[in-house]
Amino acid sequence: MPENDLFEIKKRMTAATKTSKITRTMELIASSRLHKGKILLANYQGWLRHMREAARCLPDSYFEPLGDAPKDSKKVYVVLGGSKGLSGAYSPNLLQYAKPIVSGHTIVAVGSATEAFFPKAHSFFGDEVPTTNYANTIARTAKAVCESTESDEVYIIYTRGSKHVADQLFPLKRMEEYDVSVIVEPSEQVLFPMLFEEYAESIVYEALLQAFISEQIARVSAMDSATQNADEILTDLKATYNRIRQTSITQEIITVSNAARGDG
Repeated sequence: MPENDLFEIKKRMTAATKTSKITRTMELIASSRLHKGKILLANYQGWLRHMREAARCLPDSYFEPLGDAPKDSKKVYVVLGGSKGLSGAYSPNLLQYAKPIVSGHTIVAVGSATEAFFPKAHSFFGDEVPTTNYANTIARTAKAVCESTESDEVYIIYTRGSKHVADQLFPLKRMEEYDVSVIVEPSEQVLFPMLFEEYAESIVYEALLQAFISEQIARVSAMDSATQNADEILTDLKATYNRIRQTSITQEIITVSNAARGDG
């Protein structure tokens, strides 16, 4: 029956309209978060640059040893995989990149997608917006896990722009020598551990911001595609609805016309 077909198409048109509104709203939210993330990252670059300069003052014990690390060294990987769903292939691609790297090592999972992908990870963190406090908690947890598992190195895996990277966190990667006399107050025993922790936390926070921006870019793209698909479906449904309705009206006119001729 045409009436039933029209009713079913109308239901689908309503669903497509609602879907389009939802995805468009989510795209706007992701765009707003993306803008905020870019501002936070830009504002943080100056502080991070100063922290790198300060970290050069740290003694050799805080940096990776010279020479190649043993092949059987134990590692801890902090994986920033993002949240589940609504961001296209962002999380799946990163997690597939991380899978062979982290195999056989200890994992600290950040994000619900990472938790689902690595259910046996040592520690889990949720889908929180990047903050310095959140970064500090992750960095301290990674350090504690490294010590408790007697691991040699800690890495952080995340997305920077369109690339997946694995940055070394502990021990620090060696830098160019800092040929400047440094006065340490109150003492090296007090300052160096604090500086080391602060620098490591700054690396984690920058990685969180980079990952957050990359995820929002992916989410904006995914929601834009979803909105376009919903709009295309709605256009097709409207055309089908109008065609069936026109056919029904034409049939009714023919029926009335034939009936009128019979009465005559």
